[in-house]
Amino acid sequence: MTIARITRVHGIRGEVVALSLTDFPERFERLDTVRIETKEQVFWEVLEGYRFHRNRILLKFAGFDRPHEVEHLMGGAVQVPESERVQPPPDTYFHSDLIGCEVFNRKQSLGEVRRILETGAAALLVIERGDGDILIPLAKQFLREVDPGKRRIDVDLPTDLIELNQVSESARSKRRKAEREGRKAAGSKSG
Repeated sequence: MTIARITRVHGIRGEVVALSLTDFPERFERLDTVRIETKEQVFWEVLEGYRFHRNRILLKFAGFDRPHEVEHLMGGAVQVPESERVQPPPDTYFHSDLIGCEVFNRKQSLGEVRRILETGAAALLVIERGDGDILIPLAKQFLREVDPGKRRIDVDLPTDLIELNQVSESARSKRRKAEREGRKAAGSKSG
């Protein structure tokens, strides 16, 4: 389970800046060894220390004391085993638990959650379908039951919300078509 992503080297002591991807930053206090997965390789490193700095977390791994010694970790995902997962408070869920769940609106399947968009105010479940995406606010007023174990989410959506999604997708399709036709027209003029 990924809890942070390393973005760059910090300072001259071998620290790295990471974007925290956990809602439970206190978990870093209990960490000892972490798995770091980069595009090229997987590393197991001992977390020597951490601190927060400007909405980011600075991580210090044992044995790395200079900036050039941690460059191979850039872009790496800092991971812990599923067994070390923090239990979320009641009625809250990890994104990874919701992705892949089938969503039902009044017993009619809308499709599977493919990703979750964080908008700041609320998260949106993104259900990809052949006729366009459906965006569903992850809000208590729409949720009837969430059962990640059964890979199922039951919602009760207002008809307007589904119609709005369809209108938005129709508008996006028309805009994409107009853009393609505009590019074709521009291409024929340059010849």
